[in-house]
Amino acid sequence: MPVNTIVKDSKLKLQFDGGVNGKGDPVVKSKTFSKVKIDAVNDNLFSVATSLADLQDMPLIAVKRLDEVELTQA
Repeated sequence: MPVNTIVKDSKLKLQFDGGVNGKGDPVVKSKTFSKVKIDAVNDNLFSVATSLADLQDMPLIAVKRLDEVELTQA
Protein backbone atom coordinates (compact mmCIF):
# COMPACT_ATOMS: atom_id res chain seq x y z
CA MET A 1 0.00 0.00 0.00
CA PRO A 2 1.57 3.33 -1.05
CA VAL A 3 2.00 5.99 1.60
CA ASN A 4 2.34 9.76 1.18
CA THR A 5 4.57 11.73 3.52
CA ILE A 6 3.96 15.39 4.36
CA VAL A 7 6.46 17.33 6.47
CA LYS A 8 4.37 19.30 8.99
CA ASP A 9 6.98 20.88 11.26
CA SER A 10 10.72 21.20 11.60
CA LYS A 11 12.97 22.05 14.57
CA LEU A 12 16.68 22.57 15.06
CA LYS A 13 18.29 20.96 18.11
CA LEU A 14 21.77 21.82 19.34
CA GLN A 15 23.46 19.54 21.86
CA PHE A 16 26.27 20.78 24.08
CA ASP A 17 28.88 19.15 26.29
CA GLY A 18 27.76 20.00 29.83
CA GLY A 19 30.72 18.31 31.49
CA VAL A 20 30.26 15.35 33.83
CA ASN A 21 27.96 14.69 36.77
CA GLY A 22 29.00 13.52 40.24
CA LYS A 23 29.27 9.92 39.04
CA GLY A 24 31.54 10.87 36.15
CA ASP A 25 28.86 10.34 33.50
CA PRO A 26 28.73 12.84 30.62
CA VAL A 27 26.05 15.53 30.78
CA VAL A 28 24.45 16.67 27.52
CA LYS A 29 22.60 19.98 27.48
CA SER A 30 20.34 20.84 24.56
CA LYS A 31 18.64 23.86 23.06
CA THR A 32 15.78 23.44 20.57
CA PHE A 33 14.64 26.09 18.13
CA SER A 34 11.14 25.66 16.72
CA LYS A 35 9.42 27.13 13.67
CA VAL A 36 12.25 26.24 11.29
CA LYS A 37 11.12 26.53 7.68
CA ILE A 38 10.37 23.03 6.42
CA ASP A 39 12.11 23.78 3.12
CA ALA A 40 15.30 25.05 4.81
CA VAL A 41 18.47 23.56 3.35
CA ASN A 42 20.49 21.41 5.77
CA ASP A 43 23.75 23.23 4.92
CA ASN A 44 22.15 26.53 5.92
CA LEU A 45 20.75 25.07 9.14
CA PHE A 46 24.17 23.73 10.08
CA SER A 47 25.73 27.13 9.42
CA VAL A 48 23.15 28.83 11.65
CA ALA A 49 23.65 26.17 14.34
CA THR A 50 27.41 26.68 14.44
CA SER A 51 26.95 30.46 14.60
CA LEU A 52 24.53 30.07 17.52
CA ALA A 53 26.91 27.65 19.22
CA ASP A 54 29.66 30.27 19.13
CA LEU A 55 27.48 32.36 21.47
CA GLN A 56 27.35 29.57 24.07
CA ASP A 57 29.80 28.78 26.86
CA MET A 58 29.66 25.00 26.28
CA PRO A 59 31.20 23.20 23.28
CA LEU A 60 28.81 21.98 20.57
CA ILE A 61 28.72 18.20 20.19
CA ALA A 62 25.76 17.63 17.82
CA VAL A 63 23.32 19.39 15.50
CA LYS A 64 20.01 17.65 14.80
CA ARG A 65 17.10 18.45 12.55
CA LEU A 66 13.79 17.18 13.91
CA ASP A 67 11.09 16.82 11.24
CA GLU A 68 7.51 15.92 12.10
CA VAL A 69 6.07 13.92 9.21
CA GLU A 70 2.44 12.99 8.63
CA LEU A 71 1.84 9.68 6.87
CA THR A 72 -1.30 9.28 4.79
CA GLN A 73 -2.57 6.54 2.54
CA ALA A 74 -2.10 7.36 -1.14
